[in-house]
Amino acid sequence: MTKVVTTSRDPVCGMDIVVAQSTLFSTHRGIVYHFCSAQCLERFNDIPELYTGSQRIADIRPIRKRRKLRLAEGSESEIRRACQRVGDMMGVSKAATENGCLLVEYDLRQTILSQIEAVASAEGLKFNEGFHGIRRRLWKYLEAGELENAAHPSSGACCNRPPVKLR
Repeated sequence: MTKVVTTSRDPVCGMDIVVAQSTLFSTHRGIVYHFCSAQCLERFNDIPELYTGSQRIADIRPIRKRRKLRLAEGSESEIRRACQRVGDMMGVSKAATENGCLLVEYDLRQTILSQIEAVASAEGLKFNEGFHGIRRRLWKYLEAGELENAAHPSSGACCNRPPVKLR
């Protein structure tokens, strides 16, 4: 008698998940989705339409971001640990330090700046506020809009270019 192993594809990162061993899952519109990590589950729950739309898997492209986060506090060991932990995050392709800054490159479909900041803060890093704090909040706001637009692709019409009526 052969044992059937049922797998499910993590909609965020594309990893195959053995359903019987899965502890991370979410239901959206009556369909159960399984996840490889809490990070993927969190990304999905933030904006499920981004991962459940009708777009073909082959057509999904990464949304690459590069951020330079200015550090206010952090010992050398805290910075080193934070850099390692951020670099290990799903979707992060680069995490390095340079002149009192944390340089991060990531795919917006798999992680967001808030998640990166949370991991770095858990290691004891504090980021500059003032103008840099305003800039980080703006980046987060723009990321949310970019993800919303990716989740709901339009016909190309907008307020500056209304849809053309066909006769």
